[in-house]
Amino acid sequence: MRYVLPLALGLLSLFTPACTGPNPAPASAPQTDDERSAIEARLLQELSPADDRAGRQRNRIINYAIDNAYDLRAAPEGYFYTVLTEGEFLPLAAGDVVTAHYRGEFLDGTVFDDSRRRGQPLRFRVGDLIEAWNLGLQRVRPGGSIRIVTPSRLGYGAAGLTGPRGDTLVPAHTELAFVIDDVRIYEE
Repeated sequence: MRYVLPLALGLLSLFTPACTGPNPAPASAPQTDDERSAIEARLLQELSPADDRAGRQRNRIINYAIDNAYDLRAAPEGYFYTVLTEGEFLPLAAGDVVTAHYRGEFLDGTVFDDSRRRGQPLRFRVGDLIEAWNLGLQRVRPGGSIRIVTPSRLGYGAAGLTGPRGDTLVPAHTELAFVIDDVRIYEE
């Protein structure tokens, strides 16, 4: 169960109407045409042969980044990320207990979970989440924010994610995009 992003709390957003206004998640800085072209050229170099699921998913993530002008970087483990806001102090580490707001979407832009809809951040231990979060969050400092786009093998994989009633929240083998922001070390 360590790969199940604590969406049990997220399920509340499906059943609890909470309107907190627009999501104030950080946006990328405006880019010039030259900057966009440079990002696109760099990302195109990351394309993989599309003869297996991993290659096809990687290519869909790259196309998603290009289509949305996201300046994503490929992590050696296979997910893509961009640190939106650096934050302060030391980077997060495995085992840190933190709170953060997040929004999870499919690559078509459909939001499947959003902590702001519940009106409170999620509390979790770095290392107890899907692998893309466990790895990506260690690139952020408290107060920072990050965009993570992950292939399914570092997300919910072949099992996908089902809700308590057996409904499919995240289909099997689905790439996912997250913006995680307002990251804070949890102090008891």
